[in-house]
Amino acid sequence: MLTTWRAGAVLARVMVLAAGLSLTASAAGCHSAPRPGQPAGHPVTARPGRSAAGPAAPSPAAPSPAAPSPAAGHPAAAGCPAAPYGARRYAPGSSKTVALTFDDGPGRSTAAILAILARYRVPATFFNIGVAMAARPWLVREEVKGGYAMGDHTWNHPHLAALSAARQAAELSQASAEQRSIAGTMPCAFRPPYGEYDPTTLRLAQQRRMGVWLWSVDTLDWMVKGPGSSNSVQRIIWLAEQGGALLHPIVLMHDGRQGNPATVTALPAIIQFFRSHGYRFVALLPCGPSGSGSNPLSARQ
Repeated sequence: MLTTWRAGAVLARVMVLAAGLSLTASAAGCHSAPRPGQPAGHPVTARPGRSAAGPAAPSPAAPSPAAPSPAAGHPAAAGCPAAPYGARRYAPGSSKTVALTFDDGPGRSTAAILAILARYRVPATFFNIGVAMAARPWLVREEVKGGYAMGDHTWNHPHLAALSAARQAAELSQASAEQRSIAGTMPCAFRPPYGEYDPTTLRLAQQRRMGVWLWSVDTLDWMVKGPGSSNSVQRIIWLAEQGGALLHPIVLMHDGRQGNPATVTALPAIIQFFRSHGYRFVALLPCGPSGSGSNPLSARQ
């Protein structure tokens, strides 16, 4: 538990920094292992649409207006660097680096998150779901226009290890095709829903030139309903700050379809914490207009 003085300090910081949430600006940035440990109190089974670090029992994917259908082949992600086999959960780069990542979007909070990232000139990686991209294509275009790294998070957020190879391939391919149809780009990174994968998942991602990225710091922000209380916002911040014990943390947050307003409130304090502790913000892949190349934001940190 946080001590009384720590809770008060964090709350004050949130109140000061949250004043900048309404800022609208366009960002410039980068375009585009063992499973993380299960923290105490982490739900064993997460609902579809929520990432979870621990094992989860297979459950059917939620109905969608256009479920993926198996395809015989797949397009390689043009411009993406060759992807290694395996999953990684630490940010790239030398010295102290931190990668902010957002799963399950785009959603109701995505625009506010983009405005904060632009204000603080911080790169990030968005792992989008196909059905969410289809519902809010303009936000996908804003992410690409802003130069943020784009990641595939499947079409409908299923438990991949419970699916056949053909169904897994369809989940990856249709989500990538949706981004291509909306923004003319292909994702160079992949994050399996719930952090669950098997050798088939790793092989399919590598074939598509998508590096598989998990996380090393889980904020559990998806558990907070609505804007949340000051205590719940403080908890998100405190969990994110546990990355301060690592040299290269990857921080997991969400911008799901229904919105994550508590995440929006906590984000400025999280950014300030890592910046004040000497971390350089990075995307999970070096990026450029086609998904590879230099990261314009990296030099500004």
